[in-house]
Amino acid sequence: MRRCRWIEIAGLLSCVFWAIGGIAQVDTVEVRVFGGQRDDRGLRLVELVNGEVLALCTTNSTTDEEPHAWLHRFDSLVNLVWDATISDSPLLQPVDVVEHGSGFMTVLGMRYASASAAYDWGWYTLDSSGNPISETQWGSEAWDLPARILERNDSLWSLGTTYASGSSDILMTLHTWDEDAWLYQGSWSWDSGEAEEVSDAAFLGASIAVSTTSNGQAHCTVFHPSNGDMEWTYATPFDIPTTSKAIDVRDSSVVMLFNADTSDGERLGFVCLNVAGDVSLESIPGSGVDLAGEDIAWYSPNNFATVAATSQLGLGEGDWLFSRWTDTGVWQGGPTFGTPYDEIPSAILNTSDGRIWMMGFSDGYSNGRDDVYLLVTPSPQVGNNDIFINIQTHIANNTVEIQEPAKEQSIEVYPNPVTDFFTIVHAKPAESWSVVDAVGRRVLQGLGSTGDASRLVPGHYLLQLDESKKTIPVWVVR
Repeated sequence: MRRCRWIEIAGLLSCVFWAIGGIAQVDTVEVRVFGGQRDDRGLRLVELVNGEVLALCTTNSTTDEEPHAWLHRFDSLVNLVWDATISDSPLLQPVDVVEHGSGFMTVLGMRYASASAAYDWGWYTLDSSGNPISETQWGSEAWDLPARILERNDSLWSLGTTYASGSSDILMTLHTWDEDAWLYQGSWSWDSGEAEEVSDAAFLGASIAVSTTSNGQAHCTVFHPSNGDMEWTYATPFDIPTTSKAIDVRDSSVVMLFNADTSDGERLGFVCLNVAGDVSLESIPGSGVDLAGEDIAWYSPNNFATVAATSQLGLGEGDWLFSRWTDTGVWQGGPTFGTPYDEIPSAILNTSDGRIWMMGFSDGYSNGRDDVYLLVTPSPQVGNNDIFINIQTHIANNTVEIQEPAKEQSIEVYPNPVTDFFTIVHAKPAESWSVVDAVGRRVLQGLGSTGDASRLVPGHYLLQLDESKKTIPVWVVR
């Protein structure tokens, strides 16, 4: 077991995407950066039964310099309870972790088998204190690449990609828990006729929804878990390449995140489906900057959040763009987190107490190598008391404070999203205003309470009132 080396940071952490002036109010965002002398990266976040959170990471900061799994258990105050490393010979690349039984935790990882069989799957079980309990391995005589594990009633479904047929297919294995070990019960694979690369999976009622990329499009396919019978499948309908990244399920609703290679650059997109596969939303929102979506999570019955990587918002080489959306595709705002260094997100989690946990890595704090970067917001509404810009935050003793303006009389743009003419509700009759795009360029200006956005390209903008200094996010659609 390796002790976590915490790094206390003093300096600029975050600059929020939109802004106004006003009386400050404070949201506290907890930040933890940790790692060793080589590369350490955060991968996945899981809420445990008692409300604590388990962070799964990968590390090369070990004596043999090969990838290992690195687990961190945090309490509700984001204090470290324990950390543990898991290894396999010659390497182990972790991908997922679940809690089961009496506080046991099982890590799914990609292990190296041999030069001929290449990569196989491994399951590594720890007790509630991080002590090793048992290990199980499985693989074919081809490449087998794990992606997710799902657990119910001491049964473990593992999803990934196999090349046993010569092409990449969806693969699922089933294990059941017996005393202190997982026993292999069987597996099935699904060949769609195209190469399938699994990115994520989740239970949808009694079925399993799997997100894949196939033939240049993102797919969501639902299977009966016992035999692999397909119940329905969905593919993005766009005439541009899309790549699946993640899915999340809440009640009977599925939201899938994908990245799209548009003529304007890389953009994130999402689709919402019900339990029968009916589509309620397909969207590639405009943004004005390149975005690589990384993860997605419901935080209420009708709202979800995304975390994406971008290098075009000015905080550093890479930043985290946290965004809130309705299930009708309306952008609800969200801050950008970053430093002058390079931060890339990988996971987002909405816990039962309402907080949002995000994790990835940063290359700015440990001799230029990657370190795990963990950020916890007090609620999904962080940065939403009003919308604000160029408000700096600082890390001191692992805590970030975002200075936010207090709410005053609500000034709104109606309708929003905007297609052409709009009204600025509660604006002063003769007040001048301007509209700027995501990189701060003025693209429209006017006087009074009405405007016309019909000449603006679809995307996110900021309407600024010159006298009152109010600022309103505007989403232009066609």
